[in-house]
Amino acid sequence: MKNIITNEEVIELAFGDGEYVSPDVVGDADIAAAAIHYIIPVVGAELYEEMLEGSHPTLRNDFVAPALAMAVRTMIQPALNVCTGQAGLRISSSLRADSSTKSAMEMLQKSLRLRRQILLKRLSNYLKAHASQFPTYDAESDILQHCTIDGGYIQIF
Repeated sequence: MKNIITNEEVIELAFGDGEYVSPDVVGDADIAAAAIHYIIPVVGAELYEEMLEGSHPTLRNDFVAPALAMAVRTMIQPALNVCTGQAGLRISSSLRADSSTKSAMEMLQKSLRLRRQILLKRLSNYLKAHASQFPTYDAESDILQHCTIDGGYIQIF
């Protein structure tokens, strides 16, 4: 399966210093799913295919890769928060730790979603501002040029 970024790039771009996560936890299917769900609705299928073939390296490296990496992280983070094994799902817990653990997980996920949305909006705005450099980009098909959620408000324009 061909993807714009590798699992190592996901770890490098979406996880910070001190957050060791093995690249093996990121599958090719995770990257492809995030691209289909988050990147292609912004850049369009044609421009995405061009980047898969190696075109537009600056767009890929500076805008698409960070947004895609964060999209992958937001998708896999809930699975990283728990352990699964032969006996099924295991969640670490101790007396009175359940509510703080849940709260911390919710705040982390909220933070990751916000970062993802900001990176996607940055990508969309860059494409719109530099549309002449990307003939296959169609601002009319870019979902973030028509609908966004800011501060909990859905804005359609």
